[in-house]
Amino acid sequence: MNNQLSKVECKTENGYIVVPKGLVNVIVDKTEISGVDPKGEHTIYRGYTIDDIGANASFYEATYLFLKGRLPCEDELRELKKKIDYWRGRVPEKVFDALRYAPKTHPMFYGSYGVALLGQYYAPEWSFDLDSLYEHAIRVIAQLPVIFAAGWNLAYNGYLPRPDPGLDHAYDVLKMIIGREPSKIEARAFESTLVLYMDHGFNASTFTVRVIASTLSDLYSAVAGGISALKGPLHGGANEKAMEMLLEVREKAEKAGKPMEDYIEEYILDKLSRKEKIMGFGHRVYKVHDPRTDVAARFIAQLEDGDFWLRVLKRAEEVMWREKRLPANIDFYTAVLYYQLGIPIPMYTPIFAMGRVVGWSSHYIEQVSDNKIIRPTEKYVGPTGLKYKPLEERCKA
Repeated sequence: MNNQLSKVECKTENGYIVVPKGLVNVIVDKTEISGVDPKGEHTIYRGYTIDDIGANASFYEATYLFLKGRLPCEDELRELKKKIDYWRGRVPEKVFDALRYAPKTHPMFYGSYGVALLGQYYAPEWSFDLDSLYEHAIRVIAQLPVIFAAGWNLAYNGYLPRPDPGLDHAYDVLKMIIGREPSKIEARAFESTLVLYMDHGFNASTFTVRVIASTLSDLYSAVAGGISALKGPLHGGANEKAMEMLLEVREKAEKAGKPMEDYIEEYILDKLSRKEKIMGFGHRVYKVHDPRTDVAARFIAQLEDGDFWLRVLKRAEEVMWREKRLPANIDFYTAVLYYQLGIPIPMYTPIFAMGRVVGWSSHYIEQVSDNKIIRPTEKYVGPTGLKYKPLEERCKA
């Protein structure tokens, strides 16, 4: 990385540093929130490995870690839980009223639309005071999942699920999504994925949030921008596509009269021969193994048809590693886990956002606390020297 970065910095043009398209291998700023450890083996959350926190920390503990930089003491945890649960039950009724008129579409739209409305509702209270920033972060962290669940159920099921502040955050959010009381293990499995998805360095949506923050726009506008970036198929959405692929494999395996764990090899080889992408494989950081998949696998094993799904996932991993040297990433595993929980496939990426909003909020606060507007310089390569012609003189032979 350092050698690559050095080469990039040495390439200049007219006094400007020229960097690769897409900012590949470019360090644009420093952060204390998350990133890759010096050995390049793990993603770190405030000093802890992502899989350690994902396996062991509650949503509340991980949120405190992100916002405050350390794991909470008992009284601090109790206070944060109280605030998140309180605000989860205080989404402005006017936001629900607006969602009632939203058309049926991908639920990521409900999130960006709804959180922008939150920003309008809370605009009179907005301040860049640090304590105020933390309070608004807690509001958006607590209320974004409710907006997603409300938008989805209003549009597709015709009812408005109401949050219950007396329940734990992950349990209540999952209940609103699936419309039933989840078991303890289901709620804990869901909670772990929210933590695993909380942050991942300067990914596209997080960088979008930081760019918006650098203009000193408000947190709600920045989160709306983050959701819009995550909605793109090259960033979020891999878990949706992975599950759609797995269901296609299962259908074809049944028609062929073959076990799915055997047929998936044939399916993958066929797609690779046609140079098609297999969703849920490959990662910018994890080149050999994504340790987050180990956390998800432990929960998959405890849910419905867990042994079956793990056989399928492991077989797919073996084939992809043999053929392409690509490991499975967390999206391949959360796709199955969410399917086991009975979550509608279009809600998979919104769940990604329900966890990532913690990271977005933390990056927003870090950016505005030591701010410089993010405004790179372009290299113009279009024409020059053109002169305006009146309409009657244009397009003549």
